[in-house]
Amino acid sequence: MRFAAAIIPLFISAIIVFVAHEIAQPPASLRPKIFVIGLSKTGTSSIGDALALLQYKRLGWKDIRSRHLVHTWANGDYSALIDQTRYFDAFEDLPWPYMYRQMAEMYPDAKFLLSLRKDERTWLESMRRHVGRGSWQGYRYFYGATEVDGHEDVVLQSYTNHTDEVRAYFQDKPDRYAELVIDDGDRNWEVLCRLAECPEGRVPSIPFPKSNTAAHWQQGALIDNLHFMWSWSITRIEELSAESYYKGGWSIVNGLLDVSWSLVSVIEQACSELYYKMMIATAEPLEFKAVL
Repeated sequence: MRFAAAIIPLFISAIIVFVAHEIAQPPASLRPKIFVIGLSKTGTSSIGDALALLQYKRLGWKDIRSRHLVHTWANGDYSALIDQTRYFDAFEDLPWPYMYRQMAEMYPDAKFLLSLRKDERTWLESMRRHVGRGSWQGYRYFYGATEVDGHEDVVLQSYTNHTDEVRAYFQDKPDRYAELVIDDGDRNWEVLCRLAECPEGRVPSIPFPKSNTAAHWQQGALIDNLHFMWSWSITRIEELSAESYYKGGWSIVNGLLDVSWSLVSVIEQACSELYYKMMIATAEPLEFKAVL
């Protein structure tokens, strides 16, 4: 029993070291990066799925790692976000929409896609449903409130301000920037292919992805309740951890958090790399058609 108690941690540590050095490493080469800088509920997951179909290695929302990245960003530490850019060539979801200035300077060949809704009210109602699924401190960072009801003007202003600021920044950089209205459906392939690597003058002949819609969140009472419990638990742990780490918690706890975040990062990098390689190996070739 004592031997097992001693050898198991060593065995796990050896696996982690192997994974970190052999799998969870930055690729030797990446394509010119694409940053999707639209806010929540502007079709960012759909665009990420479209980029994945074009075989971009994309980083979307990861329930644990992304929450950590949000808090590092909110506390002025961009190092964790910058580190992620070594592993991927497409990025979407929070907090990336608020990193476009830094990324534009760091990667002169990167392209930026602002995703929007067909009108402001459509976005606001979609956000009302989205935020209504559970309170999260991150909403205050990006939208000025943790709920939409009673704060409609503040939340909507965050959308219009972001749109105006992005447009102003890229006004003199039209070759690096495009806007996409997710409600336009299949026409969005044409917009995306202005930035992404598609055969010249051609776009995929399949429907543009439609992901993370309201229907995706309605999977029956049991699944919905399990999802709520998971989300609530992760959110509370995340917020307590961030409170301790950035506001003077116990040093031993913060040290354990450092180790935990590093471990999660290694595991998720390895999983992302293996998933990407499997996707490339099993993907059927896309068919393309000329743009009319």
